[in-house]
Amino acid sequence: MYTHVRVWVLVTLVVGTGLLAFASQVGEQGLPEHDRPALLIARGEGIALVVLALLVWAGARFAAARGLDPAHEAPPTRVVERPYATLFVISFVALFVELMLIRYCGAQIRIFSFYKNVPLIGCFLGLGLGCVLGGGRGRHVLLLLLWLIPVAAFLASGSLLLSSSLGKLAAIGSSEHILGDYVPRSSEQGDPLWSQLAVGTFCVATLVVITLMFGLLGRLLGDAFERTRRLPGYTVNIVGSLAGILGFLGMSVLETPPWLWFAAGLIPLLWWLGRVSTMAAVALIAVSVAFVVPDYGHTVWSRYQKLVGHVVDMPGGGPGDAYLVEISDVFYQIAVDRSPQALAAGRDDPFPHYAAVYESIPTPGGVLIVGAGTGNDVAAALHAGAQRVDAVDIDPAIIRMGRLHHPERPYSDERVNVIVDDARHAFRQLTPASYDLVVFGLLDSHTQLGMSSVRLDNYVFTLESLEEARRLVRPGGHVALTAATFQPWFWKRFERMMRASVGPQVRSIGHGGWSTYIAQVEDGPNTAERPAVSRSAPLPSDDWPFLYLPSMAVPSAYLLVVGAMALASVLVLYASGVTLGRFSRYHGHLFFLGAAFLLMEVHAINRLALLFGTTWLVSAVTIALVLLLIVLANLTVLVFPRLPYVLSYAGLAVSLTISFVLEPAAFLDADTATLLGFGLVLLSPVYFAGLVFARSFSVATVAAPAMGANILGSVLGGWIEYGTMALGLRALVLLAASFYLASLLLLALDRDTARRAASRPADVGP
Repeated sequence: MYTHVRVWVLVTLVVGTGLLAFASQVGEQGLPEHDRPALLIARGEGIALVVLALLVWAGARFAAARGLDPAHEAPPTRVVERPYATLFVISFVALFVELMLIRYCGAQIRIFSFYKNVPLIGCFLGLGLGCVLGGGRGRHVLLLLLWLIPVAAFLASGSLLLSSSLGKLAAIGSSEHILGDYVPRSSEQGDPLWSQLAVGTFCVATLVVITLMFGLLGRLLGDAFERTRRLPGYTVNIVGSLAGILGFLGMSVLETPPWLWFAAGLIPLLWWLGRVSTMAAVALIAVSVAFVVPDYGHTVWSRYQKLVGHVVDMPGGGPGDAYLVEISDVFYQIAVDRSPQALAAGRDDPFPHYAAVYESIPTPGGVLIVGAGTGNDVAAALHAGAQRVDAVDIDPAIIRMGRLHHPERPYSDERVNVIVDDARHAFRQLTPASYDLVVFGLLDSHTQLGMSSVRLDNYVFTLESLEEARRLVRPGGHVALTAATFQPWFWKRFERMMRASVGPQVRSIGHGGWSTYIAQVEDGPNTAERPAVSRSAPLPSDDWPFLYLPSMAVPSAYLLVVGAMALASVLVLYASGVTLGRFSRYHGHLFFLGAAFLLMEVHAINRLALLFGTTWLVSAVTIALVLLLIVLANLTVLVFPRLPYVLSYAGLAVSLTISFVLEPAAFLDADTATLLGFGLVLLSPVYFAGLVFARSFSVATVAAPAMGANILGSVLGGWIEYGTMALGLRALVLLAASFYLASLLLLALDRDTARRAASRPADVGP
């Protein structure tokens, strides 16, 4: 234990002094006035880390001299006497802390909104590794809480200092259209290869740190599995995981701050500790919580993203006459007074693209605004004389910011109706041919869609989405779209999409880095010829919604980063003593089941988002249904302990075929019952795969390595998921089918498992 403490002290000193050094460097370069409080927070937390490291070092030496070590304290009897409660608690903690860390990483360091699988796979890799190693004890809890302190401090304070530089490197190194505080305009502004290597190095370091921390949780999970009967234990594991997921989603919906996440996720770990070690653990939890408490500006952790608002001055206006909103500490939008009175007083119009939409079309009676944000688009429609404005935005928090802080208070106008919903879902609820104008605002999302490389807004910018918007417009009306189009290929893509989906008459108006496209809706079907689409010049669709990718290919930056992290994953496993020699064909069978499971879960979330909307509720319900189907599969195997594998795999093959063939577009106008039926059919492969896994896991002679192999398979699925950038989302089903086939082949070759399954009843206990 004290060896770990010495290493921890060294690392914490490095992080603390690093925060101080970076804060001084950034301070010398200068920051906008509204961001300067972050420097004070970084300096304060840097000093606190240095002081804490010295205190822990002194305390460790004092305890060592007197033979005191809380890690050697005997575990409380409840861990042994209540094995199912122990398994439930660690399952809850593992999923809750996983979601907490994924969200916090993505919000604080923006590149993890694009490389979202880095923290996700780190969590899976750590849990799988820990399960294989097993032997979890109270000292692993203390080590986790100890190491979480510098990680929390780095994420809390180092984010603003590093996020901008990492965002610049990501923008230079990737062909993906990345917006934020830096947009590359030419290849001369940096070397893409070196930028990719720098981003890859940071991602690998993050992966290793998260893996090692979650390895400690995984050891607790593996040890808990060994104390329970197989299928009842696995069922408790799923129920605990479901509780962790729903608990975190509930806290997200309530817009709670991160310090509450840390407290709620870490306090249950006290279950493994005795009286003396509990006191130490409470102190460690309090320190981690304290590091993530400080914020600045008007910070709101909405159910989707971290929003930070600042009152700012606009050139030519009065003091504090505008409201800046940032997402993940990156510019998003400014609520500004563009009223005729303000412009008549001599102020230059800072954002002329809002008015440009209305300058060349008749005065609209009804206007639908998608991505209304803080209200600039709404105010522009009112200025143009709109009689009715429906304003749609997915995030209620940003609507509240607009109500409270927009200088013109457009949401208070009686002509405005606010709709808090996903745009695609809202399109299907609104009356066709009821608007004169549909406006797509500046919708670039800084946040990803769940466990996916699809961004939150991508389904808004597809051919099918624009066609749905067209149906809402009266003949002779218009669809307008404004986007930040800093690169030529991106500018051309929007024009081609508008022509293909709305109408042949498309006008484009440039405003520096922004472009506005206006297309008129003709009476009858769209007469424009569909532009030629190829893999090198694709148009985003619901199956390939990657608006920001120039071609149907995985960008080289992703390939390099994923390759580096895959190699790092193998090295971490090897260094921990987990080699192929420890696994049999049986473990390989479970491994491929885990890889396929993750792909099918991602597929379900993406597909159901099209039908029910890309909202927190849809993600929560989808994940809950997935876990409930696994519980149902467990109960089925308990009732029919010798259920033939051939029946389960046959059901799996049929359900995968149906899931691949069915298109969500065919059910867009269906009633609720039909939509729910489609959702269950889409998820049915999870049930049949659950039958296979439950049957195989029930005869595991040692539970923890078996569960670890299954979780490690999810790591492979996480890497493979990036392939959808080249293949499309339906390909997830084909990729999952190939993994299920591999699991079947390994099972067929593993005669020992087949013999145990045939000769022993399910639910073999220790």
